[in-house]
Amino acid sequence: MLPVLILVAGLGMSAKLAGIWQTLGGSTLAFAAETAEEAGDPAAPAAGAEDLLANTEPPIPEGQVTDLSSDLFDLTDEELSLLQALSQRREELEQRAREVDEREVLLKAAEQRIEQKIRELEGLQGSIEALLVEHDEQTEAQMKSLVKIYESMKPKQAARIFEELDMEVLLEVIERMKERKSAPILAQMNPQRAKTVTLELAQRRELPLPRE
Repeated sequence: MLPVLILVAGLGMSAKLAGIWQTLGGSTLAFAAETAEEAGDPAAPAAGAEDLLANTEPPIPEGQVTDLSSDLFDLTDEELSLLQALSQRREELEQRAREVDEREVLLKAAEQRIEQKIRELEGLQGSIEALLVEHDEQTEAQMKSLVKIYESMKPKQAARIFEELDMEVLLEVIERMKERKSAPILAQMNPQRAKTVTLELAQRRELPLPRE
């Protein structure tokens, strides 16, 4: 009985080994076929590779445009006119933008010239004001010198000179003189001339001061 069991177990083991060998052999042959096909072996079966490429190539969807350049020839006349109008409008806008930029440059240059002129005029105004102040100071010094001269003269001598002086100059001199010095001189002058001088002095003293 024991020898029979050993024989049956041996036969079963042999069958399993044979199945494993067939499986490994089939896989090895398939791997070798694929390797030979990739290497370009002429002995490899080509039908399987072609079938594989045919199955792996993605299908092109229906209605897909393959040539983009053909779109331009499919446009209608209205679409072409619209494209031309848009292109012309774009050129006009770009031209206007360039003109605006040029005007801004010209305006900036004009503003710089105006600012330069303003600075020059301000400098000139300052020079004129300085000259006027200097002139006023010189005029005031001359008037004070004349006042001292006339105050030191005798009233009769000063009266003869006053009758010949220009009225504006005479008024400037008398206004700067002390009253105790100018009164005797006016008394020695021609009565009509002395009256005119008195009225002019009164009118000048009543004038309001200029507002700042």
